Amino acid sequence: MSEVTKECRLCGSAGPHQTIVVREMMFQTRDLFEYFSCEKCDTLQIVNALEGDELMRYYPQNYYSHSAATEPKLFRWLITQQDRFKLRTGGRLVGAFMAASLPEGIVRAVTGGDAVRMIAQLGVDRDARILDVGCAGGVLLDRLARVGFNNLSGADPFLATDDETPRGVPLMKRYLSEVTGEFDLIMFNHSLEHVPDLVATLKAASEKLAVGGICLVRLPTTSSEAWTSYGADWVQVDAPRHIVIPSRQGMALAADKAGMAVEKTFDDSTFGQFMGSEAYRRDVAVTDPKIFRMFGPRRIWEWEKRAKLLNRQGRGDQTGFVLRAK
Repeated sequence: MSEVTKECRLCGSAGPHQTIVVREMMFQTRDLFEYFSCEKCDTLQIVNALEGDELMRYYPQNYYSHSAATEPKLFRWLITQQDRFKLRTGGRLVGAFMAASLPEGIVRAVTGGDAVRMIAQLGVDRDARILDVGCAGGVLLDRLARVGFNNLSGADPFLATDDETPRGVPLMKRYLSEVTGEFDLIMFNHSLEHVPDLVATLKAASEKLAVGGICLVRLPTTSSEAWTSYGADWVQVDAPRHIVIPSRQGMALAADKAGMAVEKTFDDSTFGQFMGSEAYRRDVAVTDPKIFRMFGPRRIWEWEKRAKLLNRQGRGDQTGFVLRAK
């Protein structure tokens, strides 16, 4: 390992910080990128963030491949019933059946995590003004629309143009700073780690929250067993797209600088932290079909049990941070 003297984007420490070299593996380019782990707050961040066309090379057309239009109707119906079960508005029979028959981590992996459960536990009203920042095609927004949320919108500067989801939720091609209005809930569902100035983005969110509003930030964290165990092969580094991956301490510092405080956290890591990282150790991309032949059901089941334990211990590799204005 080498060292670099560079200001941490969250705590400001100048280091020297230890560096690691990480391969781009999602699309198998295997291009190399240097990251450093802050010596003070343990936040992982890319040394030189890419910009413009150079960055967009790593966001190809199939990056947002999970779109509502390609989901089988039966799958969408089952997930909707499970979401209603979580929100206690119906779906009791199907939701209970899915919980009993499918490993929780598999459901979370194919549906983009456990954001609906978090929203349910936060007691968000159906008519709450909700903005999803970095919404991509709006899959999560349509999930919320299907269970009764009626004041939804999304913003993402990587959209081709202003658009709407299949259920009519408006999607805006713009940065958060360009969005007008105020919101009761602003969500970052695995999007905040993609921005070069995490603190400035959180400040923009804080300024757009209504009185009593909350910010839900879901992202990977270095305060996890997976980062400690896998290092440069940790699947959640996702070089060079992930620019800043905070530790829990780093996230608290960033929230404080933005005028907010961490109120609570939800760990929702899955077996994917192990399967993806083990694949990378073997030089296999998560987008390579052979990954499904590498690890059997028994191992996936063991990894899922391990993920549940780590979540309970606060050592999962992805977390939902609930932030409120101070």
